[in-house]
Amino acid sequence: MREAGISVAGILSIGLLACGEVEFLAISAGAPVTAAARGVITECGRPVAEAEVVLLVQQASPGQANPIKARGGPVATDRQGEYVVEVGPSFAAPGPASVGLRVTPPGGPTQELPGGVLHFRMGSPARDTTRLDADLAPELPAEGCH
Repeated sequence: MREAGISVAGILSIGLLACGEVEFLAISAGAPVTAAARGVITECGRPVAEAEVVLLVQQASPGQANPIKARGGPVATDRQGEYVVEVGPSFAAPGPASVGLRVTPPGGPTQELPGGVLHFRMGSPARDTTRLDADLAPELPAEGCH
């Protein structure tokens, strides 16, 4: 009988510890919102394989409790230079958000590139994707690429 008393007390103690840990979780009100971006990373018009791509997201809508500044990824481009990133940051609201790309090609320097706007929508997985293509050498004239 004493063993049963100890096991019940042990179970209750574990339950109380678990409840104490929950207070540290950040919980977003409402349903999750998600967005996705896809594109092709090139250099001088040629696909860049195995580049690391990070999606940089900022959203500060009127009435939004917490403006967000989040990252999606990193993901690696495939042989055709293509990538897909899905994001669903806590506290994001349905609607537009500014995005940019941070791209690190194999053996090359990291570049932060302007992106555009993507739209968060309710639910997961993301239903629409925003196209964000980037060339790592856009300022070079065509004859400067080799």
